[in-house]
Amino acid sequence: MSPRAQDPNESTDDAVWQDLVARLEETPSSELPERPSSDPAPSAEERVRAIFEAQRTPTPAGPRDHTAPDDDDDGSFRPPEPPALGVGDPLVVLAWVGAVGSPIALVLIAMFWRSASSTMMLGIVAIFIASVTFLIFRLPKTRDYDDDGAEV
Repeated sequence: MSPRAQDPNESTDDAVWQDLVARLEETPSSELPERPSSDPAPSAEERVRAIFEAQRTPTPAGPRDHTAPDDDDDGSFRPPEPPALGVGDPLVVLAWVGAVGSPIALVLIAMFWRSASSTMMLGIVAIFIASVTFLIFRLPKTRDYDDDGAEV
């Protein structure tokens, strides 16, 4: 029978704790201060207290403690103002409205205006095709292979 089955009211926490302390005393630890062999073995509380006192000592500086040297940076850099959203080539903006708005218009017409004429549908499809064709022809003709995209 297991010890727990013999007496259900008895706690095995003390036995487990003593076993843990005994195993910890067997393994040497570099964090604990060395005691002379004539002193009795330290108690568990003394060992825990010694570990926490060793952790309170200042640690050497790590990579997050690095401070950058002061260069000519006076902190006055201000990025340029971005252009307004409405500023741009009007034909490109109109082409994007046609390329994105045409499929949305076709879906809305199919849902809410079932009796729309086929001429209107073909006109919206033609606007979509013309817009996408215009945007494709506006793409750059050559590729700069030396450019990695970074801009300073």
